Amino acid sequence: MALVASIGNLNYDIYIKTHELPGLDQSVDALDLYTGGGGSAANFSVAIARLGHRARFIGAVGDDVIGEIILKELESEGVEVRYVKKIGGLRSGVVVVIVQPDGGKRMIAYRGANMGLSPDDINEASLGGVDHVHVASGRVELILKAKEVAKRDGKSISVDGGTSLARKGLEVAAKALSGVDVVFMNQAEAKLLSSSSDHRAALDVIARNIDAREIVVTLGDRGAMALSGGEFLYVDAFRLQALDTTGAGDTFAAAYIAARLMGLSLYERLLFANAAASIKVTRPGARSSPRLSEVLEFLRSLGYRLAE
Repeated sequence: MALVASIGNLNYDIYIKTHELPGLDQSVDALDLYTGGGGSAANFSVAIARLGHRARFIGAVGDDVIGEIILKELESEGVEVRYVKKIGGLRSGVVVVIVQPDGGKRMIAYRGANMGLSPDDINEASLGGVDHVHVASGRVELILKAKEVAKRDGKSISVDGGTSLARKGLEVAAKALSGVDVVFMNQAEAKLLSSSSDHRAALDVIARNIDAREIVVTLGDRGAMALSGGEFLYVDAFRLQALDTTGAGDTFAAAYIAARLMGLSLYERLLFANAAASIKVTRPGARSSPRLSEVLEFLRSLGYRLAE
């Protein structure tokens, strides 16, 4: 059982499900309302814990009631939170997620205390005993510091920089991501980063400019593709009825890393990650990722056997 540290945001998510978005000075009725913990790095930590690994979260919250609630939720999932900073005078992060009937979502984020996490918080102590480091943030200074410490101490590292990193352009992303073991991004981010309208062409452009061991691009309900050591591989998705896609990418990344730590092949890693993400989208909330037994049983039910 490996110890995996995730670095980035921890939020309180408020979900509003609606048929349509209101216009200016208009209102619409909500179909449903629910709340729960969020933040890509925190979602990853819960997902990796449910998949059988020890999890540590490194981030920041405000010294407020919301911070207490979201920290307790992480602890209840078995995630270690002793390296989470509490920052007075700032509110904890909050995200409003507008969910459409088909499971698609739009988000409005208040980062708050999340921005108080600094490179100094990523060090030999906070990453002590860790086997793998995952950074779910587009903040270049955090990625560079995590990469420096991880490589110096012989730990593998993955990064999901999200839209914020893609918007900074290929030159900045190349500086941040070169030397990383696994880079994750979705197809929209890949197209934005590469200035390409085709996701396959986007992957080629990114691979030519970013010297990462593995580059993985998720394609939503069309699966995922990866480039590793010159090998290109595409694996189709399992098409289940989506209820809420929030956190699906975080679940995918956690499952991919879990499978990598299990020593599975590139094909098996993509298959396993697609299965985990497909199960997640059938459930509400960002933290509804499946447990290891659920993913394995799902794959077995379809005739797949992994080298467990």
